[in-house]
Amino acid sequence: MITKIRQKDYTNLWNRLARDLIYDAKEVLLYCGIKVPESKQNDSHDDYSEIVQLTTKGTNYGAIFDPTTRRIHFEPGYIQNIVDQAYRFDFPVLDRAFGPGGIAGFIHAGDEQNFDLKDPGLDHILKQAMLAQKNDMPYSMICARQMGKFEVEQFRVTSNIYKGPMIFSIATEAGIEEAEKHQNDGHYIITSHTIFTSPLTLSFKKNIDVFIQCVRRQLPVMLVTQPFTGLNGPMTPYGIALLALAEFFAGMAMSAAINPETKVINGAYPTLCTPGKTPKLKIGTVVHNFINYLVAYTSRLLDIASIQSGCTMEGKFHKNELLETDYETIRAMILWDNMFEGWHMIRHCYGFLNDLTFFSFQKAEDDIAALRHIQSLDDTGITALLANNVRLNRDIQKAEMIYQKPTLIFNREKATLLEVFIETIDIFNGDFGNHDHTLKNIPEEWF
Repeated sequence: MITKIRQKDYTNLWNRLARDLIYDAKEVLLYCGIKVPESKQNDSHDDYSEIVQLTTKGTNYGAIFDPTTRRIHFEPGYIQNIVDQAYRFDFPVLDRAFGPGGIAGFIHAGDEQNFDLKDPGLDHILKQAMLAQKNDMPYSMICARQMGKFEVEQFRVTSNIYKGPMIFSIATEAGIEEAEKHQNDGHYIITSHTIFTSPLTLSFKKNIDVFIQCVRRQLPVMLVTQPFTGLNGPMTPYGIALLALAEFFAGMAMSAAINPETKVINGAYPTLCTPGKTPKLKIGTVVHNFINYLVAYTSRLLDIASIQSGCTMEGKFHKNELLETDYETIRAMILWDNMFEGWHMIRHCYGFLNDLTFFSFQKAEDDIAALRHIQSLDDTGITALLANNVRLNRDIQKAEMIYQKPTLIFNREKATLLEVFIETIDIFNGDFGNHDHTLKNIPEEWF
């Protein structure tokens, strides 16, 4: 039986965990910092001097670039000062918002015996906008669009149908100009950016250049950090959440140095994954949802607008297992809507298949119908739903144990993680799979 936990029973534990995460993330940025790569492109070195200068100039030693190690180090008090200036009261999306997310590269239709994959086209982008509008989604985000295609067209197609806040991935000057044009026309545009390659390394220079231009033009930016457990991030739930938050803090500091008036959204996406040469994403599991919830809870504590990943599933095909949709999706919807508290927005909550590679419109419709049904249930209705499914009842009971005592999966590991970060970056070139910390912490059960 799922029950709402009394606030006094869980708040102290989650608050303490979030405070530890904040402190440790600042320590990571102080001692590890952010690596400025020495990559080559067309036989010439990429020049990152602009972002280094913008990040460090005028900070009174709050951010310092070490030319010997090519790392930018951030003083904890400087990060805290930037975090203290964050606020969410003017953000147009309310708390506890389920919405779309992505981006999937293909449209999936059919079942295991008979299915096909299509490249997303403008008609699919139009269909996604209509789906968001018809179902009164709190925000719109293109769920299926192959990168490099329809970057400019997506703005016009979506804004003609959907009138709420819109999140777009852009990679070119033309995309930036289109985003600014739509913002000037009265639309609330959020641009999505991945400016780090985990662990703690600046991404491709073209990504940095687009980020700089968006921040300068005061376009709201969503900073997506995506470390994978056992690969480019620690194996442990706390460790992967720590890396995701540290990278977000660094991006937030960079944005504030360029234009402190630009709105920044925490799009951290700590991703559960099996280690090894053939990794398998575990983004539909209870633990994956808890890791993302910890980052969401921490953001809420800091009054930072945030969007985390939830309700995703691992399967390649859509299965009508429970409430006409996939079991993992339903399980996560119940977690977020009926157990978790203190979060802002989640993405990936409908329509996705095969680790977000495919997007299914049929699954999207089924997922939204299931979500609306769950949201309509009171405690008695949720109890009845659990009573009729032994597996679901068992998993929710396990989740409730973690919720009441998050230390069951979130072990701070004291000073160990900082050493693991430094050793992995300096000795193993950022590959956590080669560190014995990963081998020692491979869980026996992924649920």
